[in-house]
Amino acid sequence: MGDENLRRRSLLTYLGATGVSVSLAGCNLSESGANSTDSQPNGTNGNGTDSGTSPEPSTESLTLLHDTHVGGRLGNADADDNENIESYFGLMDDLEEPDRTLRLGAGDDLGSSALSSEFEGQHVIDPFEAGDLTHDTFGNHDFDFGPDVLRTRVSETEDFLWVTANVDGPSGEVFAGAEGAERYDIVDVAGIPIGVTGVLTPRAREVTSLGNATVRSPTDALGEVVPDMRDDGAEVVIVMSHVANDLARNEIAPNVDGIDVIVGDDAAEKFDEVVEVNDTILSFVGDEYDFLGEVTLEVGEDGIESFDRSVYDVSEEDMEPSEAVEAVADFYRRQVDSEVIGEASVQLNCVSEDLRTGETNMGNFVADAVGAALESDVVIQNGGGIRTNTLYSPGDITDLLIRQILPFGNTTIELEVSGQTIHDALENGVSEVESLEGRFPQVSGMEFAWDPDGDPGDRIDPADVTVGGDPLDLEATYTLGTNNFMADGGDGYSMLPDATRTGAGDTTISQLVIDRIRAQSPIAPETDGRISRL
Repeated sequence: MGDENLRRRSLLTYLGATGVSVSLAGCNLSESGANSTDSQPNGTNGNGTDSGTSPEPSTESLTLLHDTHVGGRLGNADADDNENIESYFGLMDDLEEPDRTLRLGAGDDLGSSALSSEFEGQHVIDPFEAGDLTHDTFGNHDFDFGPDVLRTRVSETEDFLWVTANVDGPSGEVFAGAEGAERYDIVDVAGIPIGVTGVLTPRAREVTSLGNATVRSPTDALGEVVPDMRDDGAEVVIVMSHVANDLARNEIAPNVDGIDVIVGDDAAEKFDEVVEVNDTILSFVGDEYDFLGEVTLEVGEDGIESFDRSVYDVSEEDMEPSEAVEAVADFYRRQVDSEVIGEASVQLNCVSEDLRTGETNMGNFVADAVGAALESDVVIQNGGGIRTNTLYSPGDITDLLIRQILPFGNTTIELEVSGQTIHDALENGVSEVESLEGRFPQVSGMEFAWDPDGDPGDRIDPADVTVGGDPLDLEATYTLGTNNFMADGGDGYSMLPDATRTGAGDTTISQLVIDRIRAQSPIAPETDGRISRL
């Protein structure tokens, strides 16, 4: 906590020096953590008219601005397309209806990026607070540095509220409840009690580091929490969703009565049209800084009487960046140095679809770096651990770029495993290729062929696997180099946690790759037939 507190004090000092007025605490919030509209001028009804002579309006208008899902990125402050955090919140400023607006997140905000590796999410918390976010929920990438780090981030959040219906601590309590998270919030907006909660994908255990946190079925959890919110006075119920939109559309909305609006999507798809299911409005606008969603509700005595929904292409909007958010974001941007460490004489393929369906030259380079460091017989690296979804042209490589490509801070681990375990790990790696999950194996020291038309669990014949040029022996013992996330069972690699650890490893993979580029530049990684389809 000492380093974080020092950094936060440094931030406040920096902001004071810039002359920018921004509060990271105490910005006139109600007890529930969102902007309060309880107090209106004497003798008015909140619309500037005399309450004694004018009738109450039949409806009240509420605005929901959503969602964040920024992946630990702040965006390029010099970008001409406005796709950065200061422009995103600047657009919110333009759209906000004073005292009638909630600014809602959708999770996956703290990780993972090069800045996330450096600041473990604090670099996102502070701009969110400067931008007056009101609520956020947990996404799987918020757990990328483990539950204890996330609890720390929650404890440092003062100006918006974390809510979750289905993420629990080890004893069944709300996760990070001691640090300030809640199951739900009831906030008064324009005189209407609004209930706000959130849900995390049930797949989180497979794709991040939950530790002793647990994730219940979002449908079951909302089936309990939504009635509680209604009993607690909520006239409108909002769910910030970090589940895939098909789960929200096909399971949650049809089976949980009483949800008025669901915003956000773990799958990060943008729907041009709003979806309505079981009197629930669902709005999906992608992720990061491409689009901002706006849902306007007209609420009367019987609930929502009408609504309007707009999606704004941030790159095409004319807005002034939020000065407060920009000042905070720049404070963090300036602390991350970048230097050229070498060059590539070929394209480097970090395209997500390629990494999650087959062999790529960057997958080979990363796996080879692990293998060279550990001297393991074989290496398996999950393709989803290699990010940015970009095909890079030949040219200079910076250390910052490698930290962006390998943002999770994963470390190397060497295991002793049987040939059967290697086969089982490869089977797991190709088991969900249709859905482009991150488990697909990039390998070193071995070759394998797989049948994409085979049934899961029966796509790889052991006879089609070789180690060091020799057929895989299911009874033999091999050393397997991998990363700590997979060794702990992440991405479905449930066959690895019980394996014997040799003690080798514990080096950050991004640093291994940086050192390898420095030593070998110019690099020209290739695909050489390690992975083939039958």
